[in-house]
Amino acid sequence: MMSRSEQLKEILARLVGGNSADISGAVVVGSDGIVMAYHMSSESNIDRVGAITATMQGVTSRVTGELKIGAAEEVIVRSSHGYLLVMPISPTIVLSLTLRQGANLGMVRLEARDAGGAVAAAMNGLAS
Repeated sequence: MMSRSEQLKEILARLVGGNSADISGAVVVGSDGIVMAYHMSSESNIDRVGAITATMQGVTSRVTGELKIGAAEEVIVRSSHGYLLVMPISPTIVLSLTLRQGANLGMVRLEARDAGGAVAAAMNGLAS
């Protein structure tokens, strides 16, 4: 039986290496900014990615709460060389994806939701 960490790494590897070439990196982060698992290029400082992801999710939650528009389902940042998708999986776990420029956001969002469900199942000790 695989450990929880191994399960998370496998889920992210499938997400990054799956059917879509649009996803270039993935990280699962606790709301405290601690990285639980990742599959990203070696040029990324994974601890910074974790901290930034948690900060983005925290600020987004505060803004949506203040505006009384409900819980944030995702944050998409478009940049000159790609996208960053930040999606809460649970109140304490966040999935962050880096995407190539021109990514099919609809398909990526579906894949991210599926992966998020698998991560949640792994964190709850269920088969993924």
